Amino acid sequence: MMLDPAIAAAERTDEARRLIARAQTDTVDLVTISGLDLCVLGGPAQPLFEQTVASAWMKLGERRQRKVTAEVTARLVRRGLLIDDSAQRGSRDGDGGTYALQPQLGLMLAARCRPAFVVAAAIENGQGLRPLSLFALGDLAQPVRGIVAELPAGLPPDRDGAYPDVRKLGPLGWIYRYVLVPPPAAAEMLARWTITPPAQPDSAVTPRYLVSAYRPDRENPVIYHLGVRGDGKRAILDQPGHGNGEPRRADYDLEGLQAVMLQLLAEASR
Repeated sequence: MMLDPAIAAAERTDEARRLIARAQTDTVDLVTISGLDLCVLGGPAQPLFEQTVASAWMKLGERRQRKVTAEVTARLVRRGLLIDDSAQRGSRDGDGGTYALQPQLGLMLAARCRPAFVVAAAIENGQGLRPLSLFALGDLAQPVRGIVAELPAGLPPDRDGAYPDVRKLGPLGWIYRYVLVPPPAAAEMLARWTITPPAQPDSAVTPRYLVSAYRPDRENPVIYHLGVRGDGKRAILDQPGHGNGEPRRADYDLEGLQAVMLQLLAEASR
């Protein structure tokens, strides 16, 4: 499947521009897809991808991957997320041809494939707890045109036909919802996500979130880490140290934590 030129084309459509303009002040739903869909769309090769999902994909083996790719591609075409334009181009390759992208899917893939920066909020040393990830959609002229948030989600109750057998697929059946938001809304997502303690009934200590920022275009991509341990109303932050290298700890309410996260996004864009 050939997608790279299609991603750039999808970003330039009038509909994509309208979505980006709307996302300056509002949350715009883009697409909801499974881990299997993401793998077929090249997820394991993108700058940030859940290792558990990538490992499950690799275990299928090349022969099974080719069969699944054809099945998933056909399903994405039926959903209108992919448009098979091989006939118009007069070309077809071994993976099923060349595809145009629905603008919403194109924006999501543009952010995932070529993010200006990535911020991920994951449980430190957590098992089975999926992260919240943010991908900055931008270009040379405008480094941040919006933030694509990747939200772990459940199977939509009215969409079983679009995700057949996902409950049997393990990590490949995990569902992801993507929304396009302005930086203040992304900061609020990060704050609400990390101030809320994860459900860990067997743990005597509230787990800590590790919020990490990455710049894939740099030789040393990791910018910094920020530790957050919340109780639902307030959060203790372990910030990178200054001077002596010791971490600086601070206590914030939701509004204060949101301001910290907005500053984090601003620094990541520099």
